[in-house]
Amino acid sequence: MDISDNITKINEKIKSAAIQAGRSHEEIKLIAVSKKKSVDLITAAFNFGLHNFGENYLQESIEKISSINSKDIDWHFIGNIQSRKSSQIAQHFSWVHTIDRAKIVNALDAAGKNLKVLIQINVSGENSKSGIGEDELMPLAEIVSESKYLELKGLMALPSPAVSGKINEKEYEKMNMLSDKLKNYYSSANELSLGTSQDFELGIKHGSTMIRVGESIFGKR
Repeated sequence: MDISDNITKINEKIKSAAIQAGRSHEEIKLIAVSKKKSVDLITAAFNFGLHNFGENYLQESIEKISSINSKDIDWHFIGNIQSRKSSQIAQHFSWVHTIDRAKIVNALDAAGKNLKVLIQINVSGENSKSGIGEDELMPLAEIVSESKYLELKGLMALPSPAVSGKINEKEYEKMNMLSDKLKNYYSSANELSLGTSQDFELGIKHGSTMIRVGESIFGKR
């Protein structure tokens, strides 16, 4: 497996999808999802130009972050958050994509470290997924905006998987609409984390500024 080739192919697809959407590829940040991946693989991706890495599991990620110890990497926490582990997340990560309740906002803020955060929307309404309903967005956004150390940067979502090869594009359209709504109230909340290895081109079509790609970079787990 050649990580450099994989990254080159993804960047080409990002550029193509951006052109088709009438956007600049420079608006889109590639986040390498590195959960269960070794320090050597992460370092190889970093050496080929990636500077944003997403992790789901706290203990595993702390060990890797400490081992690599690079100020040139932005670490994104993209897993479910337990309030009792919020302080450790705040100490080791630059970004958190999975804000879904006031308790987590308060726990992260109490850690006293500047942190960029995204509110997770359960756009598919699946009970198995974390995130809030769209009617809860503005009240939670206000709580984040009133915190001392958290900077509200936008939204994140995990749309429902394709059924019989068909993706529910309306969920992507809804996220784009909610992102625009949030930006009207909070101008710096201009990030939309939407799209993975399977659907990032559709995410880009609907305004995504962050795509979370693991398998297409590092191969299957």
